[in-house]
Amino acid sequence: MAIKFNKRLRAKAVVDMAPMIDIVFQLVIFFMVATTFKTTTGMELIIPKAENISTIPETPLKITIIDRDNIIIGNKKVTFSDVSTILASTPASDSGERKSVILFGDKKMEYNLLIDIMDILKSNGYDSLDLAIDKKY
Repeated sequence: MAIKFNKRLRAKAVVDMAPMIDIVFQLVIFFMVATTFKTTTGMELIIPKAENISTIPETPLKITIIDRDNIIIGNKKVTFSDVSTILASTPASDSGERKSVILFGDKKMEYNLLIDIMDILKSNGYDSLDLAIDKKY
């Protein structure tokens, strides 16, 4: 005669994945909120500083000036001799708004070059000329 033993039912180890998924999503959201993206063009500039700064509400044309051979209009790299033709070919806004431009210039840029480009901008109908600066602290 055989002896029957009662088998004990062992509880199986189960890992609940729901809390881990919650933590992963919270980490993803945290890094999305905490991360900033660099939005400048490809050239590193040292922009002059000023105490009074105002923001510009419209989306103007951006011109970055390094020297006579390195000028970026929008995302296109040109030389000083090409600036006038490119600005003349830029279409005017359809809504009758003023044509505006933001000039980004290196701290060591020639002053005469800035004046020459501002003169070309005025002759091509750009009414609003703004200089990009950083705030002094």
